[in-house]
Amino acid sequence: MHHAVELFVSSAPGDQAIREELCARLAAFVDAGIVREAVPAAPPPDMRSRLRTADVIVVLVSPEGLKPGAIVESTLREGLVMERDKRAVVIPLRARSGAEEQAGLLSDRTIYPRDGRALDAAEDHEGIFREAIAGVLTGVTLCHVMVGDYLLEDEREAAAAASFQRGLAIAERLAGDTPDDQDHHSLVALTRDRYADALLAAGDGQGALVAYKEALVVRERLANDAPENITRRRALARCHESIGEVLRAMGEKPDALAAYRACLVLRQELADATFDDDARRDLYATYGRIGHVLRAMGDHRGALEAFRTGLGLAAALAAEQPDMATVQGDHALFCFRAATVLAEGTSAERLEARSLLRRALAIYRVLEERSLLTEAQAIWPPAVEAMLTTLGT
Repeated sequence: MHHAVELFVSSAPGDQAIREELCARLAAFVDAGIVREAVPAAPPPDMRSRLRTADVIVVLVSPEGLKPGAIVESTLREGLVMERDKRAVVIPLRARSGAEEQAGLLSDRTIYPRDGRALDAAEDHEGIFREAIAGVLTGVTLCHVMVGDYLLEDEREAAAAASFQRGLAIAERLAGDTPDDQDHHSLVALTRDRYADALLAAGDGQGALVAYKEALVVRERLANDAPENITRRRALARCHESIGEVLRAMGEKPDALAAYRACLVLRQELADATFDDDARRDLYATYGRIGHVLRAMGDHRGALEAFRTGLGLAAALAAEQPDMATVQGDHALFCFRAATVLAEGTSAERLEARSLLRRALAIYRVLEERSLLTEAQAIWPPAVEAMLTTLGT
């Protein structure tokens, strides 16, 4: 199977020389099998069909190219639609200075070179084009990640792992060439994470653990270098969580607990700093994982404390989000989790367990009456009813 990525390069007529130089510099990557080809400098008659089969769409940004209705502007629009539909990756390169880059289509995009220079600059010409090529290779890496995600969703784990591994090889090359470039190291961490996800889905827990730990080293360095960066700290927390999940599945409960607790510290900080719904859900979900591990280790008091804390957090968010079925379901599930521990305790705790189970059942019934009960949540009402029957309602 041919794994090279197909490039499409779009430029305005006035940027033809820049385009030709870019394509000439990309020829080495065609020879290496990293990319399949760049569209020739003279656009072929079937340019539109070639665009629609491209994996990475490189647009040379210039004042001429971004004029409404210009070929680059229309290519960019179509490319962004393809990117949104996960059919391609768009990489803008700054061909000439003066384009309205901070408005409209490119307002939230990284444009290469990232330092604001343009490819037509005379000074440090080699360095500028080296940065542009790094942008194209970043797009190739993200394309492999996109394909891997699709294959993983389609339950083709081995093919997904291979795609992620190809992206990882390019990301590691970029990071090796520019050791101080944090964007490239972030790309390494991303591809290692995805590669580990695929290995785990394929049943290779040990391989996944190694890959997650390698990603963790990079994630920790990135987070420490920019402690105010919320995205990096979220990614670091997720990496700790992934390690905990693998260790828990392997029966390594103390190590799994340590990983979850490292995740908890970060998620508590994130919830305090942002107070957004996702951060709060992540926080109480981590308490749930800690509770499960503690219970499996025989620490029922510790498990109950973790479930109670998670329940309080879930209940607070549910009170603020009465129409959010997922959050309401989280509240009900934490009621059930705490009840399963309390049911094994004293008579007073068993009484509390019944109260929590009735609360959970009431939440599920409201969701069902409002046609908001999801398929995943539908398994829980019978379990709640069965436990109530066992305890004696």
